Amino acid sequence: MSEQDLALTFPYTATDLTDQINRVPNLYGLLNEINLFPTEGSISTIVEMRYEDGVLRVLPAKERGAPATPMAERVGKTIFLECPHFPSMDLITPKDLQNLTVINARTKRPITLEDEVTKRLINIRGTHAITREWVRSSALQGVIKDGNNVTIYDLYAAFAINKNTVFFNLSDAATDITAKCDAIWQAITTNLKGEVMTGIECIVDPVFFQAFVSHAKVLQFYVNAEQALAMANLLDALRRRESKGNMWGREFLFGRILFREYYGTAPIKSGGSLVSTPFWASGTGTAYPVGTRDMFRTYDAPANDIRFVNTMGQEIYISPEILEHGQGVEFKSESNPLAVCRRPEAVVQLSSAAS
Repeated sequence: MSEQDLALTFPYTATDLTDQINRVPNLYGLLNEINLFPTEGSISTIVEMRYEDGVLRVLPAKERGAPATPMAERVGKTIFLECPHFPSMDLITPKDLQNLTVINARTKRPITLEDEVTKRLINIRGTHAITREWVRSSALQGVIKDGNNVTIYDLYAAFAINKNTVFFNLSDAATDITAKCDAIWQAITTNLKGEVMTGIECIVDPVFFQAFVSHAKVLQFYVNAEQALAMANLLDALRRRESKGNMWGREFLFGRILFREYYGTAPIKSGGSLVSTPFWASGTGTAYPVGTRDMFRTYDAPANDIRFVNTMGQEIYISPEILEHGQGVEFKSESNPLAVCRRPEAVVQLSSAAS
């Protein structure tokens, strides 16, 4: 059988594979689960953002027929950010199929190329899903990083603003935790500047969460909430470990802020080897407004493929190539997500340490 014959028998084109892999649901990650960074396709690899300090003002009363109050001039600047490119390669060879079987309806049969393609698509989807979550989580913390822990963008530097940080000093039993929560509210609401919100949530790592709920000024509220729910024979909604995006973390409402515990880790390269790295460093967290209009976005750029130039970007692209002499099928996949917080000054970074 010639190479051309083999190519003709391969059942999937690049368009087919791209359509299929984007139909596989993304089940990974807390940020994906709560949809904090909604997805928006882009026909360009460059995202242009107009950064304006528009302020909503109260209009003065005037006589009917009098000249209307002119809108204040909106001062701002344009920021251009390029969508990062995350390519990956995979390969199916004869040894992945030869002498292997699957059980279907209690019947054993040889594994097919279609079986292996389906399995690989799920694995590839997972790889790009964890990458997407890493990009989003690092963007929420103000510095977008890749799988080598290399900084792609420092959003604070790009927007020319200073990072807001609240130090909780959780090792000190006398720390006024309510005042710390009020400081978060003050920092976020002051910097919304024309945006809206319905509340504040906070993602913290397990070390921060445990120190927080164990603090002398918080523990009694935590225990009382648990006991009250138990007496009502209800689920412990404030303390339960719930799988959201496969993240088994606890939740607790205190100081009008919903604290979410993030248990996720990702294999990130460090010192030449992959190291299981938490999405939030030990003793840290991030508070952010929820219910905003367009403060958070994930932009997906088109593939680095002439077949998809100037088309609306999708989450993942994948294309096959038949190797010479029937040695296998190579898959190149890529994703091009840019997660952006449009108002990083309205996001507060948390630390369990003293300032």
